[in-house]
Amino acid sequence: MQEAEYHTMAALEQEHWWYRSLHHRVLERLEAEACRQHQPLEVFDAGCGTGGLLLALQQRAWIAAASGCDLHPLALAYARSRGLEVRACSVQALADWPRRFDVVLSMDVIYHREVQPAAAMAAMATLLRPGGLLLLNTAAMPCLEREHDRRVMGGRRFLPGPLRRLVEQAGLRVERLGYWNTWLTPLLWLQARVEGCRWLSAKERTGAGSDVQLPAPWLNRSLEQLLCLEQRSAALLPLPWGSSLMLSARKPGQSAGPTNP
Repeated sequence: MQEAEYHTMAALEQEHWWYRSLHHRVLERLEAEACRQHQPLEVFDAGCGTGGLLLALQQRAWIAAASGCDLHPLALAYARSRGLEVRACSVQALADWPRRFDVVLSMDVIYHREVQPAAAMAAMATLLRPGGLLLLNTAAMPCLEREHDRRVMGGRRFLPGPLRRLVEQAGLRVERLGYWNTWLTPLLWLQARVEGCRWLSAKERTGAGSDVQLPAPWLNRSLEQLLCLEQRSAALLPLPWGSSLMLSARKPGQSAGPTNP
């Protein structure tokens, strides 16, 4: 990502509605996994950025240890300033990591243009203990590509089929795969179409800085509540599209906890 985006991430990821919604989904699934295994989890965040998610994990009793890696010096500096255990390492160079984990997280990593998705997926799979869980989030739907993707060096957006095949080729078994941020996706599609209009100047298309900004408090709360309602109603209402895909996949083998019926 551009350095300005790391500064923005560090400033906003504890309060911004999108980050809070993402973290809520991750924490909910990890708590369920801890209950499944009947023990606190050891978690690794592959491509941890400035460390907002790791910070949230450290505050949970059902997390035994949380660590991560990133390659960008600025991201590592922010994470270390928060007292987090992080190392400088590419997500494609994890095969020789000295430990194995109950859960590996991958939050919008394989989306990056400098990451080779197949190599990164294979490397993350090696970090899992037998029966361990990969929890992955990535940008979805190529038709939603817009200026924000270029600012954060996004190289690709995924559809469910190719993402499933990528994970299965790494030797993992997909358990859950679905879109989220469905209800706001039409607005993002419209934004992408407007930004693509040739009659807009380059300055108007790109803007002066990051397009990730903290809205007014009432709007920030409303958007977070909207995504919470979307998540709660997902069992009843179809989510046929969305700006993100979230996937859970398991490494074959016996895990510490009992398997689901």
